Amino acid sequence: MADLKVTALTSLGATTAREDLLHVIDDPSGTPVNKKVTFGEMANALAVPVLLTDTDVTLTEATHAGRLLVTPDLTADRTYTLPTPIAGMSFRFTGPDTAGTTEDGSAVKITTANAADTEHFEGKVVFLDINAVGTDTEVAIVGSDNDSNDILTINVPGHYDVTCIAQSTTKWRITGFVASDTAPAFSDS
Repeated sequence: MADLKVTALTSLGATTAREDLLHVIDDPSGTPVNKKVTFGEMANALAVPVLLTDTDVTLTEATHAGRLLVTPDLTADRTYTLPTPIAGMSFRFTGPDTAGTTEDGSAVKITTANAADTEHFEGKVVFLDINAVGTDTEVAIVGSDNDSNDILTINVPGHYDVTCIAQSTTKWRITGFVASDTAPAFSDS
């Protein structure tokens, strides 16, 4: 095969398959080495869930973006801080990772990296009241003000699955559900 520029190669487009090979440069900022990886291997490696620790965590694009973030059974209130948004970057939170069916006794806060005047949430989460009995079953929508709310507090969760997707460099789209006996709340810092 004659030497070709990458831009001159034929695109696979919609016929891309998991066994197709990609050329990668491993450790480009250190000692670069040319390697190969199948599309499937790369997709799997980038989708491995991340088990968060029972501490406050400042999330990063490199370690956390595009992955399922599993929170443990917490011993205290914890804050997970999103990085500055890049359009398309996403974070999906689920938890708590407990063996029982009882609620976690602590709150989870998901916050933006910067104050409400520069970054905020837009969107809503579904609240499922697990303390409701019989016909008192409560399902509610809890929404951001779409203007300045930069904190989502998930109070004593039984379970939650919340996704944050950067719409721009200032807005995070938020969606998902929270099952608890206390409604989640959006607020300003």
